[in-house]
Amino acid sequence: MKRRRFFILAGLSTGLLILPPALYISAPPLRKFAVRLIYKELNYLKLEPNGVEKYVDDFFNSSINNMLVNLKWKTFYYLRVSPTQSTQVYDLIKYYLLSTDFFIYKTDETRMINYLGLYNPYKSPIPNPYSFQIYPPKKESK
Repeated sequence: MKRRRFFILAGLSTGLLILPPALYISAPPLRKFAVRLIYKELNYLKLEPNGVEKYVDDFFNSSINNMLVNLKWKTFYYLRVSPTQSTQVYDLIKYYLLSTDFFIYKTDETRMINYLGLYNPYKSPIPNPYSFQIYPPKKESK
């Protein structure tokens, strides 16, 4: 093996070993990415800024927070994954809306959306968004 080829291969392999940790460290914090994602997907709604940040904190504190979860979300960041491509990103958006008063006020898009608390179907006072109490069936006129 020639010396030049050895140095080129050594440099490439060192770069390949250093690149993944560098990308992991240089990515924005997980919670900032989640907040940006919620604002991007729900840009047509007026969201309370403190409520979005509180929800993201509650969401990630309630789940297992280890290196693999962080790695997965940082991969979503670099690949610019949308809710249609990932169920985890979709769940983040879905549970945010269920954790707010959006469905209580009959999906009124003109008012400020306030965060109430992390959605739990067994403990949460948030009603079913598909309930006939919120949206009674329209009566047909004859």
